[in-house]
Amino acid sequence: MPALYEGWKAAMENRGFTLLEILLAIFMLTLVVSAVFGAFSGTFKVVNETEAQEEIYAAARVALERISEDLASVCGSHWTQGEQPQAGVTLRFLFVGEDHQVDDKSADTLRFLSSAHLSFKTGRQAEGPAEIRYYTEYEEKTKALTLYRSDTLDYLESAENSHGGLRLCEGLKWLDFIYYDKRGNAHKTWDTTQRSGIEPLPSRVEISVGFQNAIFPETPLQFMTGVALPPIL
Repeated sequence: MPALYEGWKAAMENRGFTLLEILLAIFMLTLVVSAVFGAFSGTFKVVNETEAQEEIYAAARVALERISEDLASVCGSHWTQGEQPQAGVTLRFLFVGEDHQVDDKSADTLRFLSSAHLSFKTGRQAEGPAEIRYYTEYEEKTKALTLYRSDTLDYLESAENSHGGLRLCEGLKWLDFIYYDKRGNAHKTWDTTQRSGIEPLPSRVEISVGFQNAIFPETPLQFMTGVALPPIL
């Protein structure tokens, strides 16, 4: 009996894996690798989507803060565009908001005089009221709008409409401005060059921007804010 047991033990030690055992091991390894790969893929997808959302939120914050600061510093001018200031000239206000549509979405434009002039030149910063323009351009490739901002000192000749600005953000689905008078009535447009009376400027401006949503394309990300314009003294 001991000899028989020793022979059986030696045979079992020298025995290789059967085809069934190899297939079973490969199957189990495939399950483990698939589970690990799926977990990592899901994690990377969430990370990429979160980073994309953060970029959109950052772009929206910068755009709305820039527009709000410009509007909060709206001002008048004692001279007309293209001329040097002259004594005794009546204070004027320039505030023109136009309602535009692109693919049934708002793509409004706005230009006004503001003391929030930004100079990118070296040396002493230029001072004085500046004509600030906000406008969009439609990108056929992305099917989205790009927002631009131009800034020109009022006594200088400004660039033509939709030219000469700096890109503020891109990937917009819409840009909408709503103007409120002192009685709280909403207006889609506002033009001081056509209006007359004691209310040359709106009392408040509501800004709405929509961004493309990579996660849910049918539901754009909307951001809104309101700016109270300084009273005219």
